[in-house]
Amino acid sequence: MQDVARLAGVSISSVSNYLADYPYMKPVTKQHIQEAIDALGYVTNERARSLRSGRTGLISLSIPSLTQAYFAELAEEIIAAARRRGYGILIESTGFSRDRELASVAAMARRATDGLIMSPLAMEDSDIPRLRGEFPLVLLGERLFDVPAPHVLVHNVEVGRALTEHLIAAGCETIAFLGGVLESSHPSAEVLRTKGYVQALEAAGRPVRPELVRMLEGEATSRAGVELVERMVAEGVKPDGIVCYSDLVAFGVVRQLREMRVRIPDDVRVVSIDNLDEAQYTMPSLTSVELGRRQIAELAVDSILKQVKEGRAPAGELYADYEIMYRESSPAVGS
Repeated sequence: MQDVARLAGVSISSVSNYLADYPYMKPVTKQHIQEAIDALGYVTNERARSLRSGRTGLISLSIPSLTQAYFAELAEEIIAAARRRGYGILIESTGFSRDRELASVAAMARRATDGLIMSPLAMEDSDIPRLRGEFPLVLLGERLFDVPAPHVLVHNVEVGRALTEHLIAAGCETIAFLGGVLESSHPSAEVLRTKGYVQALEAAGRPVRPELVRMLEGEATSRAGVELVERMVAEGVKPDGIVCYSDLVAFGVVRQLREMRVRIPDDVRVVSIDNLDEAQYTMPSLTSVELGRRQIAELAVDSILKQVKEGRAPAGELYADYEIMYRESSPAVGS
């Protein structure tokens, strides 16, 4: 820094302020400092900086799986959001394991990183006290609501309702929900999306038929979508509209319907949720809801960094916007 300051003709404090992105600095001063940095090949010693500041420059991200496309794409968005803010991400894939989720929390007690963004799916209400430590925390999803920390959420009820309303407007008479849950004591994306489906049917004066709501018997996979269609058709249930819990389920649904020579969307319209990159390349391309992954990432990272500066934030809900991406499997009505 002394070399940079000497070459730029400024004080060492000016170089330090420039590296810290100090806003009140003359453009000409910034230019001289950057030119000196470029000429000398100077790079900051991040380890020394972290020792002085007490910060690591890293955020932990604990997600259920990197093999599921939605979580993998969300992780990429969070990495990008953190990078734009000068931070790195340390990822832990918990494999839907409660022990691994708890281990991610325990690591924060050792100050391994500056904060934790977490999507808990296996933790229980009895584990909530462990999340009350003095460290920056953001939760993703609907699994735990009594934690004193910000929650970043998607409009699951509204998404389920909007997709069902679209199918009703398109003229579908028998609408199924594959991957739905009609009754549960625990809030989850499946439960909330099914609630929106039910609301749309009731608002249209239509009965809710339990045989049209099929629950997953494991993870949301394409194989699960195939099996749900096979079982439903074998029982004589033949919908003309299908809402899928996720794109992975929908990929299997579309594949099986095509195997059965069912025309999409002429015989059956198929809609889904997640808007994975592959959704636009299926045959036919898949109408799906974009849940605002980039906005989720921005909200989560910004909340962590605000807590790093100001202290742990109280509980609060932050919602990302959504958009239906209409494609061939169920074109927009009137298009």
